[in-house]
Amino acid sequence: MSDLSFSPGFLRAVPVILFLTVNLLACSVTQQSTYPRSFDREPESTRYRNSFQVSGHLLDSSFLQSVQLNRTGNPSSAPVIELGSNQTLELFFEILNFDSNQFSVTFTHHNPDWSRSSLPPDFFMSGLQNRNLDSGRVSQVQRPSYRQYQYRFPENDFRFTKSGNYMIHLYDHDSRRTLLSLPFFVTENQGAVRSAVEVYQTPRQNLRISNRPTSTYAIPEIVEQPIFDLEFYFVQNQFWGRSVRADELDFSAPNEVRFETSSRFSFLGDYEFLFLSLQNFNRSNPQIFETDPGQIPPKIVLSDDISGFSAAARAAASGRFGRPDRRLSGEYANVQFTFDPGRNLLPGEHIYLVGDFNNWTIRQDYRLTFDAGMNRWTGNTVLKEGSYYYKYVVLSGNEINDLIFDDLFTRTEQEYHALIYKRDHKEFYYRLLQIHQFTSGRN
Repeated sequence: MSDLSFSPGFLRAVPVILFLTVNLLACSVTQQSTYPRSFDREPESTRYRNSFQVSGHLLDSSFLQSVQLNRTGNPSSAPVIELGSNQTLELFFEILNFDSNQFSVTFTHHNPDWSRSSLPPDFFMSGLQNRNLDSGRVSQVQRPSYRQYQYRFPENDFRFTKSGNYMIHLYDHDSRRTLLSLPFFVTENQGAVRSAVEVYQTPRQNLRISNRPTSTYAIPEIVEQPIFDLEFYFVQNQFWGRSVRADELDFSAPNEVRFETSSRFSFLGDYEFLFLSLQNFNRSNPQIFETDPGQIPPKIVLSDDISGFSAAARAAASGRFGRPDRRLSGEYANVQFTFDPGRNLLPGEHIYLVGDFNNWTIRQDYRLTFDAGMNRWTGNTVLKEGSYYYKYVVLSGNEINDLIFDDLFTRTEQEYHALIYKRDHKEFYYRLLQIHQFTSGRN
């Protein structure tokens, strides 16, 4: 859906000859990464053309639990920090194992399309390039027991020295595997952005609401040739793998640029989520149908989800990692989801469960199976007490259909991020000048 190549989109108020000049210049600065890749395993969830996550994203949710990556002290925030500031990000996760594991983390720098940039580590960070995690903290509960890890970065003895797209990678020394690769952003906070969202209905989406975000960027003095050097993107609901490059640009006003997407690249304005509140695991919770505390972990059967009638009224700015209980006294359960899709599946279609608890990845262990006795589709996952957003999607071939089971009535507020990049022609990488967060309801 998004065009992440160097060739720009249509430019308003710019002659055709300028378009050709921009295209030739862009091709001349395209670089291939020469830094060796240590994380070449292609995650299953990014093999699909419309994945929620970026290429190279990895989260082994069969081993890691309650994963979160956000700005320290703000669990609902996007993973964004300002270059040269005291802001930090926090990686949080737990493993259902009393034994201590040896983990280390490392970082990579990326282009706007999440391909590896040409910068080696000593060009984008100072200090040690690999960090070892401590032994974690042991839970206060034993059914099951678990170990909790928290890692804040950057630390006192290392800093990021370049802005841009980044990924953090978690490596397990015992299994010699990469367990996690998650995206985050380092911005320079250069220039100011104001944004709005145009809301309309279109027959193309069967009269569903469409959103077209529009932003105006006050160009800072460090940008000498804005028409040549700047690129603009929009992302909805922190689904970084679905970024859309702005294809309508207007440089007619002095010292600013207005950028937006054309109607064919609009976002769905009534994108729906289901909401799961598991603040406790007893039958007083209206979303819990049945419990079996004799198992380890205890088994919980949720009430039925029914296609078209279960969506949450609000989901914007929730973050994309949920809100697991971070206390060491928080408990885990084997949670069974039951779903009535209201239709028969076509040949080659499969239903998957995706959500905050698996960072919106398509994995075989989240594929639902049909229970003839219950006449329902069911799936199980281990979850900690907390709150989560999720969806049921259909996978057919190489496409994810995440709209087929949406609610018929609820209208949710959508969260957006506008990202402004500048090509650095000296060091051949993309600087991230600014990220602006806004919603379809409040701009």
